[in-house]
Amino acid sequence: MLEFFGRFHPILVHLPIGFLILAVLFQWIGRWSGYSYLRLSVPVILVLGMLSALFACVTGLALSGTADYPESLLGWHQWMGIGTTVLSLGMFWAVQRKKTRETNLIAVMLLAGITITGHMGGSLTHGEDYLSFGPAEIKPTLAPIADIQAVHAYNDLVQPIFEARCVSCHGASKQKGNLRLDEPSFILKGGEDGLAVKPKDVENSELIKRLLLPQDAKKHMPPISKAQLTGAEIQFLQWWVRTGADFEQKINALPQTAQDKQILLDLQTASQDTGNLTKAGSKGATGDGAAAKGSAAAPGNPSGVRKVFSLAASIPEQPVQAAKADLVQRLKELGVVVLPVNRESAYLSVNFVTVGKLIPDSAIALLEGIKEQLIWLKLDDVQLSPAAFSLIGKLNRLTRLQLSNSNLSDESIGNLQNLKELQWLNLVGSKVTTQGLLKLGTLPKLQQLFLYRAAFSTTDLATLQQAFPAVQIDTGNYRLPLLPGDTSLVK
Repeated sequence: MLEFFGRFHPILVHLPIGFLILAVLFQWIGRWSGYSYLRLSVPVILVLGMLSALFACVTGLALSGTADYPESLLGWHQWMGIGTTVLSLGMFWAVQRKKTRETNLIAVMLLAGITITGHMGGSLTHGEDYLSFGPAEIKPTLAPIADIQAVHAYNDLVQPIFEARCVSCHGASKQKGNLRLDEPSFILKGGEDGLAVKPKDVENSELIKRLLLPQDAKKHMPPISKAQLTGAEIQFLQWWVRTGADFEQKINALPQTAQDKQILLDLQTASQDTGNLTKAGSKGATGDGAAAKGSAAAPGNPSGVRKVFSLAASIPEQPVQAAKADLVQRLKELGVVVLPVNRESAYLSVNFVTVGKLIPDSAIALLEGIKEQLIWLKLDDVQLSPAAFSLIGKLNRLTRLQLSNSNLSDESIGNLQNLKELQWLNLVGSKVTTQGLLKLGTLPKLQQLFLYRAAFSTTDLATLQQAFPAVQIDTGNYRLPLLPGDTSLVK
């Protein structure tokens, strides 16, 4: 019953605001002789304001008993609301007694009370930053990770993702849908729409379902106005839930398939793409963060420290018109994740992660209609026809392409020779041989090439490094150098 009455508070709360502000305005404007008639209506307006304020207080108290709001801010909002109601009664008394000085003083206090109470209500409903102007600064979600297998699954990965993308609406100061994601107990408790995280059951975990909805869907989370999770972060959270949503273990203690290891490697790479790891010894999620071995050092970098290329560098500076809405909608209806790469441009990122393994040529053909805007394309674990690879070769604005564990072959890789803007190429788990990769020598802007789990000999790798002197060839299998501080002497 309390919940039923509490739901009327957001409706009723606007009535006293309007009535009381109108009463103050009529009282002050009525001091001029030509508008003195306005004062005649002030007592009636004040009565309406008092009654609606009283109902707003009652329904607000009912709502506070059914919703999870921060107690400190909620308490101040309640007392300010009650105080504003009492002030409206005081102004009515002063107006009726024709006490001009007291009326003006109470009117000023009443306006202040309405303003402060309304601000606190807005903070409770929309968050304490609801008055911020302009786009919020999008900060990196994760610190650069040197070895993802050595970090703590929840403390070092899940919690930072939630803190950066979710807790502003689902934390201690605000709980949309009665959901909190700032502590393990609250995460497992869920919210009014069910269990946000159901260990080992991705399909019935509301959090994962909301993340995978099209961005323009009503229930998609985070809201379209907020910074979105990356594809690597979403895939990681899916894996974390699928393995039991563990809050205690490190990554290397949790079960992993070959595909899971690639998902984790993608997250590690994405963390390094923030551009924060710019010199040797920068601290990452593992502590000392020494440079990892397993990739070729670029020319002019004799120290062997891996250069990290940022995502921002792969976004063209020249503006582009927005893609056709009908084509984007058709892709989303197929289950394709289509997202803007940032808030400032119309360039797009397309991910087929939720479509399935067999991708029809008709779905790939739709990409040609948005090729001017499409710069990031992710096609992992898929089977494509030769015609589909030919279509991909026509997407000449691509700067990042991911084809890990796909059926790319020495024959079909030739289609990628036309991608002159390509900077970053992931062929992890690919069956392409050295001879096939040599066809990519015509790509002038290629900077990073990922070949983890590829069947290359030492001779093959040397051949590729010679053929691509300016490209960082990443073969995975990172090994961190042993530092003196990594061991302890037990006596």
